Amino acid sequence: MPEDATLEEIPEEECLELLATQSVGRIAMVSNGRPLIFPVNYVLEGRTIAFRTDPGTKLDAATLGKVVFEIDSVDAEQSEGWSVMVQGIGREITDAWDSWSQRVTARHLEPWAAGAKEHWVAVATPVFSGRRIRH
Repeated sequence: MPEDATLEEIPEEECLELLATQSVGRIAMVSNGRPLIFPVNYVLEGRTIAFRTDPGTKLDAATLGKVVFEIDSVDAEQSEGWSVMVQGIGREITDAWDSWSQRVTARHLEPWAAGAKEHWVAVATPVFSGRRIRH
């Protein structure tokens, strides 16, 4: 890190503001003992990150498993950037009838990848953290 660079913690409120500015992030999980990371389109509803997926690895590994969601921004010319991480438990909310799940699944989310993507997964019990490098 350059001598004049500082590493700052980003408070939760600002993490949420940064999450609201993006629409694509990465979800990380463990499947069969191996860490996996996938790009996903997402929505932010209150403090909830959610994405849509098809049946398969993401749905199986994320549901009731520990997950980490991340977004970031990098300015390579200035050697600056920030990263926001959301740790939690993956929870499928596709057929849930509670008001929280209904609010999330009512959001418009058009995945970029092909496929029906009929299953919604949310990061439940989220813990937010962020860091920024600036000069």
